[in-house]
This record gives sequence, structure tokens and C-alpha cells, in this order.
Amino acid sequence: MKILMFSADPNILDKDSAAAKRMREYAKRVEKLDVLVLVTNLAVPPPSGVGLAENTRAHALTGRFLRFLKAFFRAWRMLKKEKYDLLVAQDIEHAVLCWLLGGKWQMQIHTDIFSPYFVQHSVPNRMRVILAKFLIPRASCIRVVSERIKKSILRTSDVFNIEVLPILAEPADLNAEPKRFLEFDKTILMVSRLASEKNTGLAIDAMAEVVRKHPRTGLVIVGDGSEKQNLGSRIRSLELQKNIKMVGWQNDTVAYYKGADIFLLTSWYEGWGMSVVDAARYGTAVIMTDVGLAGEVIDNGKTGLVVPAGDKDALVVAILRLLESDGLRRDFIEAAARKVSEFPTEEAYYQKMIESWQKCSNF
Repeated sequence: MKILMFSADPNILDKDSAAAKRMREYAKRVEKLDVLVLVTNLAVPPPSGVGLAENTRAHALTGRFLRFLKAFFRAWRMLKKEKYDLLVAQDIEHAVLCWLLGGKWQMQIHTDIFSPYFVQHSVPNRMRVILAKFLIPRASCIRVVSERIKKSILRTSDVFNIEVLPILAEPADLNAEPKRFLEFDKTILMVSRLASEKNTGLAIDAMAEVVRKHPRTGLVIVGDGSEKQNLGSRIRSLELQKNIKMVGWQNDTVAYYKGADIFLLTSWYEGWGMSVVDAARYGTAVIMTDVGLAGEVIDNGKTGLVVPAGDKDALVVAILRLLESDGLRRDFIEAAARKVSEFPTEEAYYQKMIESWQKCSNF
């Protein structure tokens, strides 16, 4: 089987990255895999592609808008020279290219594009929704990362060839030493890009209420992004500098998960929520908004607590509930760990992906 994939993940171009490893694993199970990586810019673009395996190369296409045109003509030339069994699009914009190029193609959807919060977030998102409604019925098959996304598609489109395959979790490092913040009696953790859709400001506002009752509770925010300065100003305006620490991006977050008492996710929308899976694997009780894997992995009141997106009062109540009950936290930790232990093994994951490609090429 020969696959031509479109991706926006620049890490694929780094041979030592987890993303490149995934490509090599796919390559072991197919005859050939070529990946066109569409990115706005690269410090040093590879001149003719990166060889990830004997039968796999990744090609960088750069430019704000030009990358799409470059990718179309690169793919068109490749398809003229060689027959690929399937095109795979990992973003809505890439699905447009697949549709234009013709043939069999799989549309992958990694976020809840039909969430009202996704639509309201930006004009580009509204355009993506319009494109998705046009493209979904025209795809040979669709792969989504959660049941939530599948249900939202079925509410808007009459399609049948949708497969749910969550994002593969990296192997757990259970021997890592926990990172403790001794100035806090209890530590709440967030691991996230600091972007507006992650709604980290909601957690900061909730902490202003929480510390009135539990003044030695701390929030540690791991991550970086466009909202960093705004969030820092919010912390200072609420005089929460002693209770909230922004530690920036960390390559290794395992120690933070293992040292925290509660993990918090406050996004307006998610496709899946890998940070929640990591929290469950490393023994941190989860509170999250009703997005992504909520209802699949975090079942409210059974494996964690789920609150409505944007609801500060509900978030404060949930945080206080877990801060004040060590037993409930332990129950959630144990139940969530059992849930994630049921996930497919790495081998099973790759096999399911290959099977989805095989089925899609035969539609």
C-alpha cells in the first residue's frame, strides 16, 4: 500500500522526534509513505526532503499561503509519476488539496470543529467549518479522534464511513521523580499552549476564589504561547503571584504530573485532550471542561469531574471539592488509571490505523 500524507507538524522533519517515529512505524506496515509537511516557515528548510526510513520521505513546503500551492503541485507531480493508493489529510485545509487532486482520500479531524465555541473563536475557524461541511460528504472516509467529534459530524452530515481512533499516547515514564512545590499544601497543574481557546484565564479567575478558603493552594502553569503576557497581567491584577507559577514550556512534563494533586483543563473546545490522558496515567485527579474526551475517559463523578466550558462558579466548586477530599481524589485517580489502561497497545494502534487506510482505499 502506498500513502501520500499531508501534515502541518514540523516535528516530522526532525528524525529524532516522536512524530518522526510514528511515521517510521507507519512505514514498516506499508509499501511506501511520503509526507508533505506544510508549515509557515522553517529556520533551515530541508533542500529535498528528509529520509525517515528506506521507503519514507518527508518534504517541507513553506510559506503563509504559498505552501498550499507548493503542496498541490508537488503532490500533482508525484501522482503523475507514481500511483498512490490513498491520500491522507490531517487538516481541513489539506483536505481541500486532496479533493482537488482526486482519487481516494481520508479526511482526519483532530478537533471538535462543530463545537459552537470553535465557530465563534475566529473568522478562519468559521471558514474551516464551511469547508468541512463541503468536504466531509466527499471524502472516501473520515478518521476522528473522539466519539464527541463523530457525534457532532453525524448531527450535521449524512455519512457512514467514520472511524474513531484516538491519538497515540507516548510510553509512560513511571520511574520519574515527582516535582514538588513545597510552598504549597496542594498543587493544581495545567499543561497547555497559552492560547485563547485554552481559556487558561478561567483557571486564574477561579484561583482568586479558591485561595480565599485555601491560601496555601498553588496553581502551576506549564506552557508557552501568545497569551503569556495577558495571563501574567491577570495574575498580577488579582495579586496571585504567590499562588500561581508560570514555568514556561518544559520538554519533560512527567515530574510535574507526578508532583501535582489536581490536573486542570479549561479549554473552550478540544479534539481529544492528551494532557488529560497523561494526568490519568501519572496519578493526578482530573477536573476538566466538557470538551474532547470528557464522557469517554473522564466520566463526571466516576473518573474525574467535568464542568461546563466557561463556568467559573462550577470550576471553583469542583476544585474545592477535590481539595477537601483526599479520598475522592484517590478514587478518581484509581478509576481513571484503570480507564486509560484499556487503551489499545502501540502495536494495536498502528494496526488499526493501517486497517483504516486499507478500508478507505477500497471505498
